[in-house]
Amino acid sequence: MADEHDQDPLAVRIGAREIYDEVVGLREDVRTMGQQGEIVRQELADHETRIRDLERWKYALPIAVVSGVVAAGVTVVNATGKG
Repeated sequence: MADEHDQDPLAVRIGAREIYDEVVGLREDVRTMGQQGEIVRQELADHETRIRDLERWKYALPIAVVSGVVAAGVTVVNATGKG
């Protein structure tokens, strides 16, 4: 049977060292992916905080605009009433 594999030009032999090297490489890849996943989770939490802050201010801006228009209107009325 060994002669059969030796003569087959398409036969591939994978030794224990090659398997070990691949397992070590995979372990490092998984470790790197875990670290990247943690970074992504931190960035996601930061983005959620920023979005919540923006949502909080989305009501304040229209109120500020209405207040400014009312104040300008009162100023115009007072200026024309006194004039």
